[in-house]
Amino acid sequence: MTATATTGTSVFVREDEALSREAVQSVVDQLPQWLSTLGDLRRLSGLQVAIWHDGDIVFDYAQGTADPETGTELLPTHRLRIASHSKMFTAITVMRLVEQGRMRLDDAVGDLVDDLADTPVADRTIRDLLSHSAGLTRDSSDSRWWALQTPFADRAQLIEIARDGAVVAEAGIHLQYSNIGYGFLGLAIEAVTGQSFEDAVTDLVLDPVTAEVERDSDRTLHLGADLPEGAAGPEQADGFAYGHTGLIHGDRRAVEQISTGALAAATGFWATAASIAEFTGRVFTDSALLTDRSRREMRRKVWTLREGGHYGLGLQQGRFHGFTALAHSGGFPTGLSRTWAVPASRLCVSVIGTSTDSPSSEIAVGILGLLALAAGRPAPDADMFESAAAGGGAAVGRPRPKELADQPSVTIGGEEMTAEQVAGIVEGTYSAGWGRTWVARLGDRLFELPLSSYDPAAGAIELAVTGTRPDAILDGVPCVELTTWGDTGYGSYFEPVLARVENGRCTGLVDTGQVAVPSEDFELPERIRAPKA
Repeated sequence: MTATATTGTSVFVREDEALSREAVQSVVDQLPQWLSTLGDLRRLSGLQVAIWHDGDIVFDYAQGTADPETGTELLPTHRLRIASHSKMFTAITVMRLVEQGRMRLDDAVGDLVDDLADTPVADRTIRDLLSHSAGLTRDSSDSRWWALQTPFADRAQLIEIARDGAVVAEAGIHLQYSNIGYGFLGLAIEAVTGQSFEDAVTDLVLDPVTAEVERDSDRTLHLGADLPEGAAGPEQADGFAYGHTGLIHGDRRAVEQISTGALAAATGFWATAASIAEFTGRVFTDSALLTDRSRREMRRKVWTLREGGHYGLGLQQGRFHGFTALAHSGGFPTGLSRTWAVPASRLCVSVIGTSTDSPSSEIAVGILGLLALAAGRPAPDADMFESAAAGGGAAVGRPRPKELADQPSVTIGGEEMTAEQVAGIVEGTYSAGWGRTWVARLGDRLFELPLSSYDPAAGAIELAVTGTRPDAILDGVPCVELTTWGDTGYGSYFEPVLARVENGRCTGLVDTGQVAVPSEDFELPERIRAPKA
């Protein structure tokens, strides 16, 4: 696995979504351990993960294989397909043309593309197509290209689909996600610009943002509209990695890359995680590429899919762990991908997986959850569990612990330690027969987290240094009391976790009498034998 990290400065953002560089870095420091555990436990084929924050790539990481047949290591520089992220790029390209007065959102596609003028799709507007409101087929009556059984549709095939079978409902009745509709948008962009779709999106979108990145940093962007002819494969550090089949079919098999023909506007794009994170973070915060009006137009809610989940013009939007996020996801025969940008926090997280069962969306939300804890927010249900009369009992409620800097110092073996020093000693993973416990400092607080979860913040328990006591199991071993906060009551609501501290090291955690030792000291017996009386 490979990881790089950088540091920088932070700026003022909205207080409810403020995120300091120090908080972000505290999460970055923990991510490789969590991601590698998920990779091993879930048998993930490969991941690229990147975080952009306040103008910098602060995390650029990869794990797994780029070629399952040779075992070639997946690198942060390998190129991966980002599928329906393409719709976001297509929408941005359209908004650029709208700003230039060359296209209107209410233009009918048949008025722009001569080959569509006499087809049933002719009256569908650009806005209809961008928002999946046009009532068009998702993929046509024969879309075997998704299984690599046929090439993707070319222009002639796409026009034929427009003539026969594209329209399945009236416009505006219901969300009907349509890759075919975005193919028509690609044709409209070509008609208006007189260029190929790839050249138009490069000139209008990719090159300007790449120039911004190169002006402001020593980085560049690695993004493109479709698989280039003769592209290098996984044997090259910046070549295209292979995809992998899902575990549902047994051992994973390699999946080759494929060009997307006339559907590049819907699903053709490729990137590295760092490049898509930087591009999206910049474009939806302070890039000069789009006006504020265009960004607002793209974000305008057209369809509501669930509470807090919306689709606009080429953009998905959601609310996760207190962050209002936008961007897109993608599914391709070679893998699944997810990007969430949080403009109010000048933040963007991107996860690209290399298999058709990759939990990219779940991991992206998990990262947002860890960032929320680092920003000072409690775990999602902690306030409810700690409220008055929680669970229907007579509890009066417990206030949230103070930050580590304001928690009491303790004396262990004659040495006084601050709560922050204790946190530094206790951080790590602890193993026992039942599993593994993860203790991490995120921001200014200490948490016990479920290491194997896709969303650790959802099950996080806050730990507060409150004193010392002798070990009830080992005589003479001092323990630091770590009072829990945010527990449902199924764990240790009234009972502190005890951290054994010996010679400046935590040698074990005692949680209601059960002992876990540092994972590096743990050895699982060949057989767990029952004790003899």
